[in-house]
Amino acid sequence: MTRRAFTRQPFVPLAPAHRRLCDWLEVNRGFYGGFRDWLHATGYGPSALNIYGVAARLAISLLDKPYWTIDPDADLRTVREYILETYPSEGTVQSYFKGLAKFEHYLRLRCHLPAPPKGINWAHYLGALPAWVAEHTRLYLTHRQRSWRPERQRQATHDALSQITRPLRWMAAQAPFEGVSDITPARWFAYVDARLADGLSPVTVNDELHVLQSWLRFLAEQALPVCERMLRVQPLAEPKRLPRDVAVEQLRSLQGAIQSLANSSHAFLRRLGMMDLAWFLLMVHSGLRTCEVRSLKLSDIDWENRRVRIEQSKGLKDRLVPLSPATLDALRAYLAVRGAREALPEAAFIFRHLPLSPSYCSQRLWKTYAKRCGVRATPHQLRHSCATLLLNAGAPVLTVRAILGHQHIDTTLGYARLYDGTVAADYYRAMRQIERRMSLPEDAPAQPPSPGELLALVDALRTGTLNEQQTEIVGALRSGIAALAEQVTPTD
Repeated sequence: MTRRAFTRQPFVPLAPAHRRLCDWLEVNRGFYGGFRDWLHATGYGPSALNIYGVAARLAISLLDKPYWTIDPDADLRTVREYILETYPSEGTVQSYFKGLAKFEHYLRLRCHLPAPPKGINWAHYLGALPAWVAEHTRLYLTHRQRSWRPERQRQATHDALSQITRPLRWMAAQAPFEGVSDITPARWFAYVDARLADGLSPVTVNDELHVLQSWLRFLAEQALPVCERMLRVQPLAEPKRLPRDVAVEQLRSLQGAIQSLANSSHAFLRRLGMMDLAWFLLMVHSGLRTCEVRSLKLSDIDWENRRVRIEQSKGLKDRLVPLSPATLDALRAYLAVRGAREALPEAAFIFRHLPLSPSYCSQRLWKTYAKRCGVRATPHQLRHSCATLLLNAGAPVLTVRAILGHQHIDTTLGYARLYDGTVAADYYRAMRQIERRMSLPEDAPAQPPSPGELLALVDALRTGTLNEQQTEIVGALRSGIAALAEQVTPTD
């Protein structure tokens, strides 16, 4: 007789307030079952289901009321206080608190209650500063919030508050100031020297200067005596770096790793891989930013015209971005397993019943797929790769600018690097003419045109007036020459 292997199950102590399920209200038994199903569908394992389930049972038993009458704030605060009084172990308390957080999320979802707003620790930033600084900073941020999208207001407020108060706190610690006129260039440059000595980059310091000057201009509009010389302080010189893209071979490796997860036999991992493949292709093929992926709504996808609408993105600009056939297929595959639309938020991309967090995409690229294929890439590098690939394939600069939503054409031109086919084609076309002009009559016949020179000739054809069919022929010709050029290995 074969003895079954012993499996150790996680032990979670029960509280005295626990009541048997059969003694619960019938509606609460169904609600609790839905809560466990919701956790299981989200990908939590048996251990988390056990611990989080005990926390939910404790809350339902202790409150003993229909679930729709539970107040997520006051009632669950009572449950947390009971846990703190009952369990001496810090680990048990923290585990139960995590379970209560999941229980609260599910309760709000089922009862259609809004999520509580996340607050900002104003005292941390403003506590050591004079009262007039705190007052005018709050007024300034209230004014700026009118230009920020609702979902960005908290993070943008946090960032601006940090950039304004960090130099002011340092200045106040060196010598207190009585009014806004005490914020002078001398104090600012002393702060800059200290920051640079700590190893901060000029880019970070310039960001702080930009926000601080914006705050000072706001105060000047309120008729406060702002130091005019402070408004004329110039930023530090910054190194102009070319955008970093990802090589095509590395993009293939990343996509292969994601596709492998999308083919997993495990339902949760398969859904995760399908979602990752969809936003990966949105970045590589259409150049979307991470924030644009996270804020994308189901209603923004125009299936008939094969494009997505990006609303109020960077600079509060709208744009329409075309979708490739591969991206459309990936979106359809993901949305088929995403879940019921009425039970989930409007956001297209959902992880554990919530829109993607700001760090989700980068964490997936760095921690999951980098380990599998050895490629280190950031989401913004995928956007850079989209621009470079489009330019190398012959897409006009203005077209790439419109797709990526650049405000300045110089930003788009930064992607046309010296080793790119677009710049090389211009070089070979010009050098061909120079060589002809400088050649002597007795020179030997010229060598056959190189692939780069052929690309230049094709680009010259494209500058003329062509109909749609001719444009397609020239585009196919250029793609064919470029493909042949990649197979040719230059010799010395």
